[in-house]
Amino acid sequence: MKTLKYLTMLLLMTFAVNSCGFEEDDFLGTWESYAEYNGYEEYELYDYERVIYAFYNDGTGFYTQSGRRTQFYWDELSRGHLYLRHSDGLTEDFFYRFDRGDMLVSTDRSFRTYQVFAYIGRY
Repeated sequence: MKTLKYLTMLLLMTFAVNSCGFEEDDFLGTWESYAEYNGYEEYELYDYERVIYAFYNDGTGFYTQSGRRTQFYWDELSRGHLYLRHSDGLTEDFFYRFDRGDMLVSTDRSFRTYQVFAYIGRY
């Protein structure tokens, strides 16, 4: 009976750990794009098309593409909805969600098209 009790407890703990979703700040860190979905198929990006976003917990970050790097300030407008103001005047308004450890980023709330980002690490 004790064994069954411990086994049940172990199973419940395993379920609790595995069912934990991403925390609110899971987009924090550095992400690099590697693929894009155009509504019909997903394809790998060429090196010059890839971008890197680094999100810091103080509301700042860096955007890098083809050696060009700009700083930005971000606001999370709602869960999964970010607004970025770049130092060069560019603004971005996009949605994100997670899929098997990758972050999908889209300008469309329904994710008909999106870019796929791999997590590189914390800052």
